[in-house]
Amino acid sequence: MLKRIEFVILTLAATAFLVIVITSVSLARSTRALQAQFTERQQFIMATTQLEVLNRELIRALAELAARNDDGQIRGLLGANGITFTVEQKPAPTKR
Repeated sequence: MLKRIEFVILTLAATAFLVIVITSVSLARSTRALQAQFTERQQFIMATTQLEVLNRELIRALAELAARNDDGQIRGLLGANGITFTVEQKPAPTKR
């Protein structure tokens, strides 16, 4: 049979162990949730990076089209979205 002090010590140890187990389980769950969030954000960043290249090419094509055809509507569309560009004037060929 256990003495009263041994019973109290074992009960306190068991309670501390139970608190540690519960804390460990809750931390593991929150870690899993954070990992899922991290993975989702990482996938979003990767998709955004791929779309950035496409976005730049689309803007470049529209700007070239607007410059080549002197299209005010496309220039206005690009300007409304904060995109401005200048057209380089080619020097006129000199006559001899």
